[in-house]
Amino acid sequence: MLRLHYFSDNPALADGEGEESVYSIELIKEFEEVGRAWKVFYAEWCLKEEDESQIFVKFFKFHKCYDLIPTSAKLVVFDTQLLVKKAFFALVYNGVRAAPLWDSQRQKFIGMLTITDFIKILQMYYTSPNVAMEELEEHRLETWRQVLKGSSLVSIGPDSSLYDAIRILISNRIHRLPVIDPDTGNVLYILTHKRILRFLFLYINELPKPSYLQCKLRELQIGTLNDIETATEETSIIDALKKFVNRRVSALPLVDAEGRLKDIYAKFDVINLAAEKTYNNLDVSLKQANEHRNEWFEGVQKCTLDETLYEVMERIVRAEVHRLVVVNEEDKVVGIISLSDLLMYLVLRPTGECGGTSLRNEHSIEEQDEGAAKEAPAAPAQDAPEDSDPALDEPDLAASDTECQDQ
Repeated sequence: MLRLHYFSDNPALADGEGEESVYSIELIKEFEEVGRAWKVFYAEWCLKEEDESQIFVKFFKFHKCYDLIPTSAKLVVFDTQLLVKKAFFALVYNGVRAAPLWDSQRQKFIGMLTITDFIKILQMYYTSPNVAMEELEEHRLETWRQVLKGSSLVSIGPDSSLYDAIRILISNRIHRLPVIDPDTGNVLYILTHKRILRFLFLYINELPKPSYLQCKLRELQIGTLNDIETATEETSIIDALKKFVNRRVSALPLVDAEGRLKDIYAKFDVINLAAEKTYNNLDVSLKQANEHRNEWFEGVQKCTLDETLYEVMERIVRAEVHRLVVVNEEDKVVGIISLSDLLMYLVLRPTGECGGTSLRNEHSIEEQDEGAAKEAPAAPAQDAPEDSDPALDEPDLAASDTECQDQ
């Protein structure tokens, strides 16, 4: 069962079904069940690969984007004439982190609305608790895109390989990739790093395991291991938003005076400001802000440099988070490793397609706006799925080319 939720301020276009139109998150199925026989067949096929670094590359080139589309889900679509404030309330209401933008005049999808947009609006127009942000109250999505000079939509087709999807996500530094039907132009699904890695773990126990999975992070040097942007619990929300925008990071480990990890404040936490309607006072501390977290909060997950790559992969998948904070024996923050770091190392590094985009080790480069390349002409689908597990923004960070010493 696939369900479309189309939000517009145009009465002729808006969905009039009200709350009953929302498809329960609990009813969204993750993946079609994968049969044991199929897993065995695929594992035997991969065993023929002599170069172990190509095993996961081969896996993702074999599977298509269509394989990740859930059997039942929902898709939230916003008309560009919708008020910005209503759009972000709708994100909260539907429990999603991004939505495709439909231009009803041009009759095509033109981009994505993300939490990053909400942060940029708040950071750009906030002055004090006593001054209302009229831009947030009065701007339509179309106006806001003009202010940001929003670019066209990056997309992929359902028959494209997951390898191509990973390459597009990382090379464009984006975290959501709409899967668009080439025949109808309908958005079928929003693909994310998180769902791709979880899909791999459906097969992980049957696949041959490259020896580098047992190497420690200290040897592989994956992720961001220097110049980590942090904050304290006393940092104000507005200062945190400035860090998100200016440093282009998507999460701030909160540390004490000695640099020990106390908590974390991520981009997705900012959506609580819309949920609680508290965005008019951004001078409050992050400690106060974190007291209002809802059931979406995933907790602070961490690892050490002495854990193996496989242990890190398993933890990030099982915890359903988008990054791990790397700490030392004193629990002091020494790095961050994200989903995109892992996919970069597992998939793009062996093919040499990392290029200048990926071979970096810095915490100051994150994603572009969700759209910068292929523009997909379309009409809004009447029945289309959306990612039930939207990816939180995490920095697209460097994966090192360093291998274990014994390889």
